[in-house]
Amino acid sequence: MAQAAPDLVPPLAVLQLLDAAWFLADADGRASQACAKVMAWLGAGFGAGPWQDLVHPDDRGAGSAADRRWRMADGSWRWFAHRSQPLGAQTLHVLQDVDARKRQEIEHSDAAGLLDSLRLHLPGVFYKLDADEQGVPHVTFVSEAVRELLEYEPEEVEADFRRIFDRVHPDDRERFQAIVANALRTNADTTFEYRVVLPRKGVRHVAGRACSALQSTGRHARFGYQHDITEQKLYQEALVQARAAEQASEVKSEFLSRMSHELRTPLNAILGFAQLLKMSTAEPLGAEQWERVDVLERAGRHLLALVNDVLDLSRIEAGHMALHIGAIGVRGVFDEVHSLVVSTAHAHRVSLRRPTWPDLPEGPLAVRADMLRLQQVLVNLMTNAIKYNRPGGDVWLAASLVGSEVCLTVRDNGQGMTPQQQAHLFEPFNRLGAEGSDIDGSGIGMVIVQRLVQLMGGRLSLRSAPGEGTEVSVFLPRAESQEVTAPLAALPVPSGPSAEAHSPVAPCGRGDEASAQATQRPVDILCVEDNEVNIALLTSILELRPACALRVARSGTEAVQQVAQRRPDLMLIDMQLGDMSGLDLASSLDRDARTAGIPRIALSADAMPATIREALARGFQAYVTKPVDVRPFLATLDQAIDPLA
Repeated sequence: MAQAAPDLVPPLAVLQLLDAAWFLADADGRASQACAKVMAWLGAGFGAGPWQDLVHPDDRGAGSAADRRWRMADGSWRWFAHRSQPLGAQTLHVLQDVDARKRQEIEHSDAAGLLDSLRLHLPGVFYKLDADEQGVPHVTFVSEAVRELLEYEPEEVEADFRRIFDRVHPDDRERFQAIVANALRTNADTTFEYRVVLPRKGVRHVAGRACSALQSTGRHARFGYQHDITEQKLYQEALVQARAAEQASEVKSEFLSRMSHELRTPLNAILGFAQLLKMSTAEPLGAEQWERVDVLERAGRHLLALVNDVLDLSRIEAGHMALHIGAIGVRGVFDEVHSLVVSTAHAHRVSLRRPTWPDLPEGPLAVRADMLRLQQVLVNLMTNAIKYNRPGGDVWLAASLVGSEVCLTVRDNGQGMTPQQQAHLFEPFNRLGAEGSDIDGSGIGMVIVQRLVQLMGGRLSLRSAPGEGTEVSVFLPRAESQEVTAPLAALPVPSGPSAEAHSPVAPCGRGDEASAQATQRPVDILCVEDNEVNIALLTSILELRPACALRVARSGTEAVQQVAQRRPDLMLIDMQLGDMSGLDLASSLDRDARTAGIPRIALSADAMPATIREALARGFQAYVTKPVDVRPFLATLDQAIDPLA
């Protein structure tokens, strides 16, 4: 060993002159001698164990010449080019610091991997645009997605950059060329959008972004990304169109709602006074006068039915038809519908056969539907069966159980329809040739029926033949009989005859003009109404109830003042007053213990189901819609004042 040591001096002396570190290790890997750099890098503990303990576990299996990460004195990892060479019984290890180069290689490798991943998986096109020494742009890189975006092979674009302009829509070409020229001249970041015309796909919308970066050559290069936004543009256009359609629908609905309210006010006077003239015993009409007033009343009801139908159809088309689905007993619905159409059947000399339904051991037959709208559907079907029948004809209303559905059938033995008429039955405003007859109608009743049934999750079936009559069946989901709700007579059935003044009481009441004279004291009634014609009509109607003393408040504020001065027995409240709504007035009165709890009836041209439901929920005893049907209104009034007598 004494003779071998001098042999090591020349190579070790040479290593001292290099920018490298070295150490000698024995066969067990323990360092026997090391230069100062090794000690500075690896720490004072170097040599306490095999040198492999200081190498990153992932790098220990490398050969005698490899790049390895070594744990430094501060605990960090650093890359070294590691070379080893046997020298007698020991091994010489040389370490060259390559950390900066190695990390740059890894960074470039990661970036390249990321770029490859983006190039392969993103739908858009990455590209690099260089300018040569003469300033002529050319594409030095373009991703494979250019095949889909521009329907070019990457090699075609790289060979001739100007091919891109050939794909640009003629109307966008000049603007797009100006954007490219300005970006190359100023090196500014750019956002752009243009259209292309492709051989296979036709017109498409493209959007992109590009920026400049200084290259090692001293010249700037453009890096960019472009992608197809056609679906996004179509979606945005669809949203704009949908919003425009929604706004138009809202405007139409608001207009129709206002028109409905405005038309109901004069109709209230026309129909109300017509009824009073026909009911008068003090000055009875002659036969000819009675007939003319009857024509006036029937014309008014026809106009009212048309207003209601148009408004309902508008709500359905706009998606504003609110439904309250629940379990409804068939028998209760049939009884209510029968009472609503019996006068129409009598006027047309048509017999209403007794409604039938099956007796089930588990309980009453019930369907899942909206109570009000189901009544409207059946009233409409029954009214059609009566109007398009023949004198002496019959109409049947029946229910049956068909699997998990309940079938509600309206059948008549009247005119019937041809196949051609049936094909156009559900077209709005198509009266199937009846427009030349004396049968009134709007031509949209069956359209409303069909759409209401669909909204309730049901379906329609129709059978008809000329001269043999028509059978229309409504199929609705069956409901458990334990959940059955009572019939909803409190709300109006807009399409039904004389259906605008129904209340929670019996529809006929006492019915004669002297029915309230038996009361023992005057009943103080405060009417809150801001329309003079409506006030005059109500005053005339209450002349049929001499025991009722009528006061009038022409605004909500005036009503509050009058109630504070003298609490009335009953209030008749319009829902749309000049200074507040009827609901606001009711809330104001109920907040004061001295005026709370006064019985009240809504009397309004606002026939919106939501308003009616809210009024009943807020304590109104009944909701009577204008135009007022006098006899049912008197029945409602009698029911309200009987406990006050």
